[in-house]
Amino acid sequence: MAANTSQGISTVGLERKLNDVASSVHRIEDQLVNTNDKITSVADDLGKVSHELTELRTSFEEFMQETIRANMLQKALTELVRVRQEIENNFGGYKVVRETMLGVLQATDLALVKKTTISQVTEELMLSTPDYWLAPCLVAVSAWIGNNRDLANRAIAEAVKRDEEKTALTMALICRRNNRTATCFEWLSLYFSRQTASNFTKSNFTYLNAYLNGVFGPDENHMCDDYVAKWMREIQSNGGDVEKQQVEQWSEYCSSFTVDLDSQFPQMNSCVHEYSDIAAYVSRICSVDTIANNFSQMKNVEVDQQALKQNIDQTLIDLISHYDKREEPLRNEERYLIKIREFNGDAAAARAAILEEDRAKTENALDLISQMTNIVVEKEPGSPSEKKTSVSYLSSYIRSGFQNYITEKKTAFPKGITLNIDGWSGKSEDGSNADALQKNFEETMQQNRKNELDAIDADKPKKWRIAAIVCAVIALVGVFTTTALAVAGVMACLTCFFLSWKSVKDIADDTNHINQTYDQKIVNGKKQIADALSEWTHAKEVVRDFESHQLPDVVA
Repeated sequence: MAANTSQGISTVGLERKLNDVASSVHRIEDQLVNTNDKITSVADDLGKVSHELTELRTSFEEFMQETIRANMLQKALTELVRVRQEIENNFGGYKVVRETMLGVLQATDLALVKKTTISQVTEELMLSTPDYWLAPCLVAVSAWIGNNRDLANRAIAEAVKRDEEKTALTMALICRRNNRTATCFEWLSLYFSRQTASNFTKSNFTYLNAYLNGVFGPDENHMCDDYVAKWMREIQSNGGDVEKQQVEQWSEYCSSFTVDLDSQFPQMNSCVHEYSDIAAYVSRICSVDTIANNFSQMKNVEVDQQALKQNIDQTLIDLISHYDKREEPLRNEERYLIKIREFNGDAAAARAAILEEDRAKTENALDLISQMTNIVVEKEPGSPSEKKTSVSYLSSYIRSGFQNYITEKKTAFPKGITLNIDGWSGKSEDGSNADALQKNFEETMQQNRKNELDAIDADKPKKWRIAAIVCAVIALVGVFTTTALAVAGVMACLTCFFLSWKSVKDIADDTNHINQTYDQKIVNGKKQIADALSEWTHAKEVVRDFESHQLPDVVA
């Protein structure tokens, strides 16, 4: 009895300890929950702080960028004043010379200014700009106006010494304006002599094109006639396969006129193995008239002389108005500072804008032949007169390129064709064996029909009927043994009879479908053979007719 009491006390004590442990665990769990809540709260606070720091950083960076732009803008405005003062101090006289030259040219056109006034102004400018090439040109023009030949000659000699190429071009353009044809060609010849055939700019070609189209008048003494031939000989003798490059380029240019024949030869396109070779040659033959018409329009265009003269006069104004090389560093600095002002202190945007403008204005210096080629083939080609000039001088290259364009696909043109229709294959050279091909096609289809019909399982209904009889026997046995077996036998028997009936129907449907399919294949295939052979005959006639004549001259 005492032992039981002791054991009861011991159990009660153990339960009390377990309850204490449980209470402690609950307290720990509560503390963990509180701790997790605090961690979550801290994490949320950290997220808010991080977001606020990001916003602060963004605001600070924007503030810094704005400050930098403001400082850059202020500095640019200050520097712009300095640069313009330097330009005025160092090159102010140059600007006056340019404006005066333009004024003199306008005055001579309108005859509104006295010769003595022009002479006095120009001589003073000569003294104030001792190194500028345009100043003695201005004096020479003034001397011409005043009929002072000796002063004009001395001024011209000084201008040539300072910048021969610009002086020659300027005087040639001025002489053209004043109808001094003989003198004009002397200067133009000097300008052309300074040009390099392998380094020909679009501007150089503008003057050459104007000369070749008679803007400078008739070259009676033939002072400039031979320059184009001379330049082209230089290019050809400088190494490199100019002929090959030109042939490839003009052949590629002609390829852009190739006609798509898929709609004209739909049956050959769908079933003739050699169609790609046929189309490649015939399509080029069909493009000949378009190519010839294209070059004919370029070569025979009527040149607008007045527009060409206005363009040349504008180039004279641009030449006179352009800054001297010694001004360019300060002018470039001025331009950069102006751009910074335009972009509100954004130096990167200012530099990008300048680079884009320079890229658009940059003239690519190519050899003369390439320059003329680009005028015709580029997406933004030259003027009609420039195209006319280019085609005239590149005629031999264009002919060679055109001949290559036509003949490079000629050898691949087949003597006969191979037709592939629904697994059948047949050949023909001239289309005369159409009946034989159609008969062979029909025989092949009939054999394919027979093969598919033979593949149908005709014994399938019989097999189901046998199965039905077996099931009937089982049902009969079931009548004398168990009802379940009898019922199952009857159901199976009925199912087998149904499947036997369905098999018969399926065989009939499949047979009918196969027959209809092959009937249609035979009709369509025979028509496709006839149409494809007709198209092949037509293609051969096009080729035969084209090759029976001499290859046309597309730049005649």
